[in-house]
Amino acid sequence: MLTALRHQIIEQRFVPLLVTLLVSAASSPLCWAQTQVAIASAYPADSFQTKNLQQFADEVNGQLGQSLKLTIHPNGQLAKPAEIYPQAKEGKIGGGEVIMSSLEKFAPIYGIDSIPFTVRGYDDAKRLWRYSRAAIDAQMQKDGLKLLYAVPWPPQNLYTTQKLDKVSDARGLKMRTYNPATEKIAEFIGAKSVLFQVVELEKAIAEEKLDLMITSSWTGVQTKAWSKLRYYYPVNAWIPKNVVFIRASTFNQLPKDSAEKLMRLAQAAEDRGWSLSQLQDKEFEDLLKQNKVTLVKDMPYLLDEFRRLGEKMSREWLRKSGQDGLDALMHYELDRFQKR
Repeated sequence: MLTALRHQIIEQRFVPLLVTLLVSAASSPLCWAQTQVAIASAYPADSFQTKNLQQFADEVNGQLGQSLKLTIHPNGQLAKPAEIYPQAKEGKIGGGEVIMSSLEKFAPIYGIDSIPFTVRGYDDAKRLWRYSRAAIDAQMQKDGLKLLYAVPWPPQNLYTTQKLDKVSDARGLKMRTYNPATEKIAEFIGAKSVLFQVVELEKAIAEEKLDLMITSSWTGVQTKAWSKLRYYYPVNAWIPKNVVFIRASTFNQLPKDSAEKLMRLAQAAEDRGWSLSQLQDKEFEDLLKQNKVTLVKDMPYLLDEFRRLGEKMSREWLRKSGQDGLDALMHYELDRFQKR
């Protein structure tokens, strides 16, 4: 009798309560485990690239906060720039933002956007990205990473202390170099290679330790290039991109709708970033002109010679890049030819 009464009390009072608690827990957002991802950036917080990345993170956190939260660590605070990609590969950090060409030592395909004189502006850069993205995404997948988006820096252009009409005019001048590509360009034009990092550049320019350099409009403004380098040539030597990525395991464990939403937000960040880059380039070129730097657009001989160098360096790159690089460049060149 007592046993039957005890079962009746349990059924009447506790079973409905237990069912209510289970239903409530299942419908609560807390039942989804939130994954927190720390993303390391090599760039300062006030860079347009980092601002765009932070906006992306804010949008992700606002729309996917129940399943994914991104925290941005700018200026190399979480990992040194050279360590961001390897640490993400090893799972020590959740993701990163780096300039893609710095990853060429891991795989040649990462250097495709820094082959000199291959693109002639943002339209070409976007075309090259369209045909190389799949190969770059696949390479990241091999390294346990998921590509989210890529945004270009302003084009790398030529600054000089004196007007150049042809490549031979640069013979014997001091050219700032900082990577294998710029060293090859210095060798090609017969200039003397001098090494300066960006942090040393303003002082080196003011003290006349260089006569020409290839860098962006942004760097030209930051280093007050106008103090000695009075000529600016928009040669579009190359248009390098930053890539943003997270651990593939993080992406793969997201619910399907969250993963799709993340990639839509990433595409929006990419589109926004390309527009910002073009806007920044125009603003910085205007600042150069305001500071009495002469913008030289009529340079047919100079461009022809540089483009011949670009063809030579493309062939050298293809020898190490393999089929992926060949396919990307062939599709890019074919599309570009058809759009003429």
